[in-house]
Amino acid sequence: MAVAAAAATAVAGMLALAGATAGADSFTPVTLTITIAPVARFHKPLRIAVAVTADAGVLDTRTTPLRIQVKLATECGGVYSYTPGTVLLDQELHPQPNTGQPYSARATGSGRPASYGVQTVCAFLDQGGSYDLQFATDTSNEVDVSRPCTARAGRYDAAIRALARAERRLRDTHTRTARARPLRLVRKRKASARADRRAARKACGPGVPL
Repeated sequence: MAVAAAAATAVAGMLALAGATAGADSFTPVTLTITIAPVARFHKPLRIAVAVTADAGVLDTRTTPLRIQVKLATECGGVYSYTPGTVLLDQELHPQPNTGQPYSARATGSGRPASYGVQTVCAFLDQGGSYDLQFATDTSNEVDVSRPCTARAGRYDAAIRALARAERRLRDTHTRTARARPLRLVRKRKASARADRRAARKACGPGVPL
């Protein structure tokens, strides 16, 4: 997996699936650490986690609760509301910052990508309500919603369903003679499922749930 960090004043750093925690400092007073797989399946859950850290007092200007909002989009807008795409995360942070204190929080979510291709993870840390005040953004992370991954993983899903049907048939067969054929079918389905899983893992990588 790729691990990258982007640093700018009040702009988030990013870490991919195997990312490590990053703290805020005088050069990056607010930091977002994003954990997400670089490859995803079409219309299947794509999980994301965002850790927020901030120096003492940096978030004191907020007048409403902080929210972390993330979309998967072909192009990020300047703010969350003007970014069309799949919602991955839209949550009020807990806990909220205490005035004059350093801050850290973490939020998790998921969404189902609605189109194929390489897309950008557009993350925004802002206050909720009618007054827009944006404290940090990150657009440095990309996800490939992959056709090969989707196809191979779909075949594995079908193989698992076929194996489950074969196992039910075997459980419902009670005589030794009658069980011979269902048992052979179960062994065949298991071998197919293992092969399809290997192919799916090769196409999708380790971060995609199968």
